[in-house]
Formats: sequence, C-alpha cells, structure tokens
Amino acid sequence: MVVPNKPSTEGAALDDLWTQYCLEIAGRRAFGWVVLGAIAFVLQLALVFVFAVSSALPLVLLLFSVLVLGFGLTRRQPFTRVMGDHAWVYVRIHWRGGRLVVHGTRPLVLDVSAGPMARGRISRHRRAWFVAPDRGGNTVVTFRGVPKLFPAKVVRS
Repeated sequence: MVVPNKPSTEGAALDDLWTQYCLEIAGRRAFGWVVLGAIAFVLQLALVFVFAVSSALPLVLLLFSVLVLGFGLTRRQPFTRVMGDHAWVYVRIHWRGGRLVVHGTRPLVLDVSAGPMARGRISRHRRAWFVAPDRGGNTVVTFRGVPKLFPAKVVRS
C-alpha cells in the first residue's frame, strides 16, 4: 500500500489514508515508550529483589518508568473527537512570534506544539491542512511530508 505524503481534502479526515498513517505511527511510538517504561520497571524490580542492589540505580529506573508511563498516559490527544466528520482544509501558513498564522477565508492564529525541527520543515513548505476548530478552539494540523498530527488551539481568529 502506497501512503500519500499529504492528506486529501475529500471526505472525512478520519477516513483519509494520511490520517490513518499518522495515527498508526503515533500508536507505534507510544507503544515503544510504554515497552521501554515497562522494561525499566522490571529491571528495577530485578535489581532490588534478585540482585539486592542498594545503589541509586533502582530508584532512578523506577522514577524513569513512572515518568514515561505517566507522560504516555496524560499526553494522549483525543484527535478523533476533535476531527469528528470534518474534512481536511488546505491553507497557506507562516510562523509569526512562535504562532502559526493561517491564511484563508477566515484567518486564524494557532498555537501549535511543534518542535524546532518540525517548524523549520514547515516554514519551507508554507502550507498546511487543518480541521475546522471545535467550540473550544481545538483543532488538528498536519503538514506535507511530516507524518504527524499536531494538536493546535485557536489563539485568535
């Protein structure tokens, strides 16, 4: 199956191949972190109960596993609820003051949680696809060639 490098503007966003691909990658990434946290927890138990290690290493492993599992459980974004039956909308964008400015029929300023590497790649393309914001101003943004769904919040319209 060939996966496109951008979403389609036809049909619901959740039914799009690009969206499914992004959700699958996010699921794999989350699963990897959960496995790493579980391994750290089991290793910590083995060091304490089997090998009777009394150094700070088991405590560090326990702290790491709790942080990874806690972070993984609290950072899961309800993309499906925000997307609903809406379609992707193609827009031109640019960054201004750390915010994403969306040019369109109704200009928006979005607060997008994207790291510096993603921001650099996004700045070169200057185009994005987003789902119409819900009542709370929550939306999802994606960019060509960046297989990730970015949660965003409307700052002002």
